[in-house]
Amino acid sequence: MARPLSLSGRITLFTTLGLAAFWLAATLLMTIVLWSEQEEFFDQQLAETAHVLLPLLSRAGADGADDYLPAKQLPLDEAVLYRLIDRDGGVLRQSSQVAEVTLPPPSALPAEDFATEGAYRFYTTGADQNGRALQLAAPLAERHEAMQEGMTALLLPMLALLPLSWLLVGWIARRSVAPMRELQAEISARDGSRLDMIDASNWPTDLAQIAGTVNGFMARLGTALDAERAFATNAAHELRTPVAIALARTQQLRESASTPQQITRIDSLETALQRMKRLVARLLQLARADAGIGASSEAHDLVPLTRFALDDVVPRKGGREVTVDLPDQPVMGHIDPDGYAIVLGNLVENALQHSETGGVRVRLTPDAVLEVENDLATPGPVDLSQLTGRFTRHEGDGFGLGLHICNQIIEGAKGRLTIETPQGRRFLIRVALPRAASDTRLRE
Repeated sequence: MARPLSLSGRITLFTTLGLAAFWLAATLLMTIVLWSEQEEFFDQQLAETAHVLLPLLSRAGADGADDYLPAKQLPLDEAVLYRLIDRDGGVLRQSSQVAEVTLPPPSALPAEDFATEGAYRFYTTGADQNGRALQLAAPLAERHEAMQEGMTALLLPMLALLPLSWLLVGWIARRSVAPMRELQAEISARDGSRLDMIDASNWPTDLAQIAGTVNGFMARLGTALDAERAFATNAAHELRTPVAIALARTQQLRESASTPQQITRIDSLETALQRMKRLVARLLQLARADAGIGASSEAHDLVPLTRFALDDVVPRKGGREVTVDLPDQPVMGHIDPDGYAIVLGNLVENALQHSETGGVRVRLTPDAVLEVENDLATPGPVDLSQLTGRFTRHEGDGFGLGLHICNQIIEGAKGRLTIETPQGRRFLIRVALPRAASDTRLRE
């Protein structure tokens, strides 16, 4: 399928085609006018020549000398032939080259008028006082050659202007749509974490109107997103206390339970409340991630942050093995410490949840790359394209928010989160964080 033309390409193409069509129409009109003027000029010259030669040839008679005519004969396709005729159309004298061509009889040509027969243009004068007239025959090839040379001299420079006009129009079109590319870049830079207004004060009126429409849309979108985040945050805050109270009451009920059936029901209730507690925590993390918690202008040492975050997560997953590989030297990265702790905690919890064997490996490289790897509980291909989406789950009883929260925080920190499944047996998440400039120069 052919790729559609860009806007500048369309302007260049259609403008150049329009110029070419106008040029062709003007050239056609000019050709018609030039042809008419040239025919008129040649006819006038032919008539004047005939009227000048008639008295000379008439006085010389049929046997007179031709001293007043050019001694050198021109080629047949360039020579003007003549015939001196009487009232009856008899030829009194004629050019020596007439015998080489076939001309219509004198009586077949109109008197005192022009006529075109075969390859010649004829003019016959009126009879003089001696009753003699002169017929001249000029070759049309000479006229055609003159017209061809004139049109060539006219068209060649014009043809050279077409590619030049293509280049000029293309340059003008690209310069004209440059503000549109700037507007496209400004719109592309906006996302859920950046909805500031686009300044279009220096742009053309049409683009300024588009920018105004986009600004209005982003304002409405920002209001909707703020309302969504506020709802999630308020709902999570409001739910924390009731959930905590319900868990406390559940523990009291467990102590007073007297039968195994009651204990089983209470355990089911506690499991559901614990799940709701985790969901509330995830919603609070999501609200912070959407607010841009990941960004940090200061660099922080990621080694102690990693130890602290793991000390908070691993004990809650008792009995599960987590292998940690940290460098000996400091690793400085630009990310908010709380955001980094949320990311690492979610990644480790996600790895422990989806690894039945419990083999989770956490590694921080000197290049500020965090890797969390675990063995897949069910080996096989995994669709990675949607895992960082909101409420997207691969398997298990998770909420589908952990990886989305991590990705939001990492993007806010100008980092990059990638997911791999080497050989379909392991699940590897790699987080590349922006390093401090001094740390980068030191390692180089």
